[in-house]
Amino acid sequence: MDPRGEGNEARLAAPEVSVEPDGRLTVPADHVTALLRSIARTWKAGARDGVPVLVVEEGADGTDVGLEPLTVRSLAGALDNIANQLDVQYIHITTHTRTSTSTD
Repeated sequence: MDPRGEGNEARLAAPEVSVEPDGRLTVPADHVTALLRSIARTWKAGARDGVPVLVVEEGADGTDVGLEPLTVRSLAGALDNIANQLDVQYIHITTHTRTSTSTD
């Protein structure tokens, strides 16, 4: 991020990872959406001042790589949309699971 944007970054929500008895790794659904939203918030905060957002300091060719704020806000919006779509799916699955379980 641009040094002038320091302090604008939101704290990322690190998901809790569990190991199932069969060895599979799982992450609670709400932790996944929280992570996506916290990344989006961080990106939006860095893009507020209209200055290109530094994404790579000194790339392979020795120059800094930055993205235009509009691009960063669009990417953040896409992450928010994915989180919303996941929430809808999780609600549907939870509602369907509870309904079918209670009718058995």
